[in-house]
Amino acid sequence: MSWTPSSSWMNATPPRPASRCPGMRQLECSMADGETILVTGATGFIGAWIVESLYLQGSRDVRAGIRSWSRAARLARFPVDIVVCDVTDEDQLKRAMTGVSCVIHCAKGSADVTVEGTRNALDVAMRLGVSRFVHLSTAEVYGEVEGQIDEKSPLVRTGNPYNEAKVAAEEYCWQYCAKGLPVTVIRPSIVYGPFSTTWTIDLARNLLSGRWRTLGSQADGICNLVYVTDLVSGILLAARHPDAVGEAFNLNGPELLTWNEYFRRFNTALRCEALPATGSGRAKLRSALMNPVRSSVKLMLAHFKEPIKYLSERNRNVRQLLKGFETAIKATPRPDDLRLYGRKANYSCAKAQQMLSYRPSVPVEVGLEMSVAWLRQVGLTDWCQKTWGR
Repeated sequence: MSWTPSSSWMNATPPRPASRCPGMRQLECSMADGETILVTGATGFIGAWIVESLYLQGSRDVRAGIRSWSRAARLARFPVDIVVCDVTDEDQLKRAMTGVSCVIHCAKGSADVTVEGTRNALDVAMRLGVSRFVHLSTAEVYGEVEGQIDEKSPLVRTGNPYNEAKVAAEEYCWQYCAKGLPVTVIRPSIVYGPFSTTWTIDLARNLLSGRWRTLGSQADGICNLVYVTDLVSGILLAARHPDAVGEAFNLNGPELLTWNEYFRRFNTALRCEALPATGSGRAKLRSALMNPVRSSVKLMLAHFKEPIKYLSERNRNVRQLLKGFETAIKATPRPDDLRLYGRKANYSCAKAQQMLSYRPSVPVEVGLEMSVAWLRQVGLTDWCQKTWGR
């Protein structure tokens, strides 16, 4: 029922023309020679990009902390030290951090992993005398506020599990910083690019299904896009800058556009037919009506997964019905998605520009061009063609 990447997808490297994608600038972002850098959550979207970028810039003392070998194929392309490092396991953390100068903490997951895992990582880093701890947070820690938002804006708990966990993790960071651990916090905005699930793969699949729409005023909020190599560049600049200790940095991209405009531009980059429009009221109604359907399907799968799988494999009509449900559910924004799409917030990265000389330089058009090239390379567009005839 869902897309499975081609066998070579983990080895697929997106095109990175030097003049068009400056996120890999070695002279401005490389780490000091002889430093051993541990990246936790190294099989994740951003963590894997950091490991790859460090290696391609010439850093040979890179340690990739992973929770499971099952997702390590992408990292295996590079001769870096890969270690099992479940951040909820203190012994594994100690082994992974021994001899490390800098930790770039990207591991996240359940509340236990995000919050307690971060506390564990901070505690071990402090005991082992790590000289820099860079924590990957999110701009979502500011809550559902609008206007110009800088690093002095307060952290706001919204009740959303992701927001709550990230705020709690940051609070631990500042506690350990006050105890003497050299901590730097990074707050990215909307990160897209090759290997991004939410803002690249899932959205592309929805656009290619033909069921996605512009959403009227429900998606006229600001889409704070940052291409992944721009983000990685900023993270590495922060990791090496002496004045970044005890500081938080928003990292955003070079352009501000609305969510509707992002949907249209991505749709154009995929060479799809013009994106249909849905009025604001209709978009809100569809989202509300789909919520009980989404809950019912989730409940059914929780209790009857094997019988449903059995019927799907043996009955074409059942298979098509389930595929239709899946597509409709995924192509209908949740109420909290609509709140994000309508939010008029601009996450200023002026502080990073001034202190770190951070220069996000990948325009949305170029970022989408490289993302779509990667999507074609890994087989998503072919899968959509077979599934929906598009």
